[in-house]
Amino acid sequence: MGIRKIAEDAGKKVDLIICGKQTNDGDTGHVGPGIAAWLEMPNVAYVKKVEEAAEDHVRVWRMMEDGTDVIDMPLPALIAVVKEINEPRVPSLKGKMAAKKATIARWTADDIGADKTKIGLSGSPTIVASSFNPPPRQGGVRVDGATPQEKARNLVAKLREMKLI
Repeated sequence: MGIRKIAEDAGKKVDLIICGKQTNDGDTGHVGPGIAAWLEMPNVAYVKKVEEAAEDHVRVWRMMEDGTDVIDMPLPALIAVVKEINEPRVPSLKGKMAAKKATIARWTADDIGADKTKIGLSGSPTIVASSFNPPPRQGGVRVDGATPQEKARNLVAKLREMKLI
């Protein structure tokens, strides 16, 4: 509702919403995708780079366990970014002074037309029963060799030793 209010107040449509990967309270990573679902727009999580943002689409790089996906999405859309997206710059003294004087809008549920039965802990559609960090992944085996052919021979030897082939 707040996003819709921002668009209405500006008299423009919202093209791209950028969220963090997760919150620091529940740490579940579902806020960005949830917002996208409510607004009925496509979304991508774990974005580490925005390659192109055009009038009708955005192309992003998404971090995956085994590499990176490049995804092209139509706008409007939502992306949830990881810390690797940017190196924050140090604010200037002038910027710090301006920030002290800035007025931050504060809206109530009534200001944004929110259904009070659907906000806060009691209105949340999800409940975090527990959260935990998964155990660290075990290290793999590195296959060395001076050439691709030697690496392949060493890999086959290791697989035979492990009785996998």
